[in-house]
Amino acid sequence: MDRRLVRLLEDGIVLFDRGQFFEAHEVWEDAWRRARDEDRVFLHGLIQVAAGFHKLQCGQPSGTVSLLSKGVAKLAALPAGAFIPELPSFRASVETWKETAARMAGSGAVEFDATALPRLPEPRRRFLERRIDTHVEIESSARRVWEVLADFPAYAHWNPFVRRGMTFRPIVLAADPHRELRWLGRLILPGLFDGEHVFTIAPFSSGRVRFSQRETFRGLLVPLMPRSFWEGTRRGFEEMNSALKRRAES
Repeated sequence: MDRRLVRLLEDGIVLFDRGQFFEAHEVWEDAWRRARDEDRVFLHGLIQVAAGFHKLQCGQPSGTVSLLSKGVAKLAALPAGAFIPELPSFRASVETWKETAARMAGSGAVEFDATALPRLPEPRRRFLERRIDTHVEIESSARRVWEVLADFPAYAHWNPFVRRGMTFRPIVLAADPHRELRWLGRLILPGLFDGEHVFTIAPFSSGRVRFSQRETFRGLLVPLMPRSFWEGTRRGFEEMNSALKRRAES
């Protein structure tokens, strides 16, 4: 894999291990579109596994069975040590959960132990990189959350993180209505202090979603930033999440 694909793979792994399967699916799908040959098969398998576990979170175990079956079949077609040494044990764990989901579907059960779900090996932390990841569940439709999120002129009235009079000109990387908004911001020059910011709306039902706000900072200034900057940024994300929740639910 090239450097960009490896980064997307690792970003998806972090989200997958946090139980944010929809978000991991979105990241890996972005990588899959760029990939070729075995890279493409591997990523497609992970995408289907992530989608399967998202179905489980949505209370649809029968959909989980179908997607995990497809994902495992793709991962099984790869050499045992391909991409990650833990691939065989991960695949076996997914197989076990496929059987569990099948029993759930047969009995009508929807409850499961989220702490026992499979995990992938955590990527090593990069010296010139820092991630901030926050999320909140909102009792509203994905459409309504997107309407609030995309109404930029109204931010000054409700959004405590984006203050009145703020001006910035990011590069929009993706704008998928009701699902994702992603952009890249830079300080002066590329590689100095770049921030890739992502809003994701993960639907659980017609009236409940998880809103995720995350940012990956990269560049020479990352290790020089004080702890107060990171704490303040996380606090700003969380305050915005809470305000978005109140506005979308009202």
